[in-house]
Amino acid sequence: MKKLFIVRHAKSSWKDLSRGDHDRVLNSRGKRDAPLMAELLTNKYPEPEFWVSSSAARAKETANYFLKAYGRESTDLIIDRSLYHASVSSLISVVHRIDEQTGSAIVFGHNPGLTDLVDRLCYFAAGHMPTCAIAVVESDAEFWANFEDGNCSLRQFLYPKNNLPQLYG
Repeated sequence: MKKLFIVRHAKSSWKDLSRGDHDRVLNSRGKRDAPLMAELLTNKYPEPEFWVSSSAARAKETANYFLKAYGRESTDLIIDRSLYHASVSSLISVVHRIDEQTGSAIVFGHNPGLTDLVDRLCYFAAGHMPTCAIAVVESDAEFWANFEDGNCSLRQFLYPKNNLPQLYG
């Protein structure tokens, strides 16, 4: 059984217009939601074995909150520029390259690619992955290269407005 955690970056800021899209950082809501969603994941699932993120500042910043929640170092995070606004086929290619000895992985990235990935792997019409959403995907596939259309199950779909009632009541 392989488990894939698909995480969309937390809410980012458009305030500083001097920053390009790639360099946008989290806003106050993103900085509030990311550690809480990370804590929620640590309470539900063991630590992922493989960590990879888009090179965008907001994705790396989100990933670092999750790393901290699991007691991991930022050096444990692989930065993959191909994840920045990746298409679903590019995302599947990244999944297929995960070492076969790895049982679980976590990927941090962007929409629309992440929503499309969940929809394609699980035949699930998520519609839209909100910021800081986590899709927990499982497959009986023996190899990551066998993660294909519809052979995965969506075990959980977590997102701040649904899973943080203390903030979004």
